[in-house]
Amino acid sequence: MTSSRTASGGTPVEPAAAPELARLEVALSALVRWSESKHTRAEVTRLSGCDVPPSALRLLEHFDVAGAMRVSDIADCLRVDVSTVSLQLRRLKADRLVSRQPDLADGRSGTIAITPDGRRVLERVRAARRDLLAEAFAQAAPGELGRAADVLIRLQDHMLAGITTTGPGAAAGPGPAPD
Repeated sequence: MTSSRTASGGTPVEPAAAPELARLEVALSALVRWSESKHTRAEVTRLSGCDVPPSALRLLEHFDVAGAMRVSDIADCLRVDVSTVSLQLRRLKADRLVSRQPDLADGRSGTIAITPDGRRVLERVRAARRDLLAEAFAQAAPGELGRAADVLIRLQDHMLAGITTTGPGAAAGPGPAPD
């Protein structure tokens, strides 16, 4: 069969690209398993000195790239109930890693944003992960790492475009998964 498949958005996938997309999917899956493994999480905690649960860390990372959001919009992005997001945000607020700001567009609600302390924690965690990645990719050429990063940043850009084009209250594209 030589017909082209379509991606979930209806975009044609050329048959020649399908094997490379399959390889990319396997590689992304391996990267997620590595980053979420107990060993890697324990090493990141040890190296960074920051014991942040994975769900809270994903929220910090989300705020870092997406900016401040209303709790209901965060829940829509995560595709979870508002009460679940509120529970995850409780510790981040208590640790002063995020804060609630008044929503200038709607005085009845507020937005949640990462704080300077949250950015410092996130940078320490990211530095620890970079150390672990440097060890794992010690044999890779710098150009290879740059090309891989470029491809993965496109995925992040696609996710962010889904957030900004759907607007408040609409279900956005895939975001960080809850624990």
